[in-house]
Amino acid sequence: MKSYLPQSRAEKLEEILKTISGKFDVPLSFADTDNVVLFSAGPEGADCAGSQVGSGAVSVPVRFMDDIIGNLIAPSSSCGNLQIAAATAYCLEGFLKYETEIDDLSSEVVRVYEELSLLYSLSNKLGSELDVDTICRRVLEETSRFVPVQNTSIMLMDAKTGELRTGFATGRDAGCARDFRTDSATGFIGHVLRSGQPVTVCDIRTDDRIILPYPAVSILCVPLITDDRPIGLLLACDKLSGEEFWSRELKLMGLFASEVAASIRKAQLYEEIRELFISTVEALSSAIDAKDPYTYGHSRRVARFSVAICEELGMSKNKSRLVELASLLHDIGKIGTPESILHKPGALKPEEFEKMKEHPARGAEILSNIGEFGEIIKWIRHHHEWYDGRGYPDGIAAEEIPLEARIITIADAFDAMTSDRPYRKGMPPPEVMKVMDEYTSRQFDPNILNAFKQLVESGKIM
Repeated sequence: MKSYLPQSRAEKLEEILKTISGKFDVPLSFADTDNVVLFSAGPEGADCAGSQVGSGAVSVPVRFMDDIIGNLIAPSSSCGNLQIAAATAYCLEGFLKYETEIDDLSSEVVRVYEELSLLYSLSNKLGSELDVDTICRRVLEETSRFVPVQNTSIMLMDAKTGELRTGFATGRDAGCARDFRTDSATGFIGHVLRSGQPVTVCDIRTDDRIILPYPAVSILCVPLITDDRPIGLLLACDKLSGEEFWSRELKLMGLFASEVAASIRKAQLYEEIRELFISTVEALSSAIDAKDPYTYGHSRRVARFSVAICEELGMSKNKSRLVELASLLHDIGKIGTPESILHKPGALKPEEFEKMKEHPARGAEILSNIGEFGEIIKWIRHHHEWYDGRGYPDGIAAEEIPLEARIITIADAFDAMTSDRPYRKGMPPPEVMKVMDEYTSRQFDPNILNAFKQLVESGKIM
């Protein structure tokens, strides 16, 4: 009986019984299937709970979900009491039915709310993110929150080889998962990608099509598909609770898979466009460097050194990419510098040096019509400013000089001194660092120069 009637429902049934008993002035009781009275209403039955139903009583069964869960009891002293008992039993059955429907509806509302909350949370966390690694990390964090498991990973399609490779992994065996590659066309993985639907296997040890780089029992595979094309797969293995994956989890994972796939594909397209753009900029910088065969490759090296400094300083990947772009274009203003000055083997005359000093401002002017470059233009303009204010073109100092420009200044000077010139051979890095040390707090930001020295001493820059 207790399994059918939680305390809250028993109390409501008792209230209904009291209302009907008072209305018709008939004592009524509700007994379990063993005819033990659970609760009563009316003056004659108020203290009958726990007693056995007497023989001189009318009994009407009360059904719930096709089972008899108890009996409605009324005195047999009046023939009308049978009708009252039958009507009361019908009311109790109706109440239990509607209560169950309300519970089911409430559960559905909770389920839908959880689904919407997950999708909303994921959408917020992904937002306008355009870095694939960051997207994968956030997706796995959200997945682990909803379905706590031993291991989760996102595998991404390699368009050139047709393989799936792990893009990001978390959990107990994340180290083993990170280098995992598998064919996307055959076996269990191929089946999941072709089906386009989440698939779970309760015991992969019985399926020789499933090969993982770490031990596992149960697995949930969610294909990531966008524009009718698979771009990857989300894997979750072994729930921490030891339970199997539920159909509700499969459905929910399938719902947010499209959001994940769209975000990853958007980031991939952005990266492809960025790489195309960088290649175009590199070609332009090479054309600039080619004006002077002694500086060929200079811009690329400055970009490499600058990105290394950004990473050493803990700057974001997005900021590092912008610094890389500015470094590749930092000498674009030399387009307007006469080759006679660029190729001159000896020291420049004062008027020639003044002409050379025009290239940072000219470079900023050339790029000024590209609104998307924004701050990059300032970095290019100020990459020849000195920390003590004696640089050009504006003579600004210290923190007035953008941080990114101060980074390019150090990378630019290092490459200039280590490269061969018509009038001298390049100096070895240790010797260059001694010279740069002499100019710390004069030409160079001391904090950035210290970070750069660590890169040189560790062999990361040569």
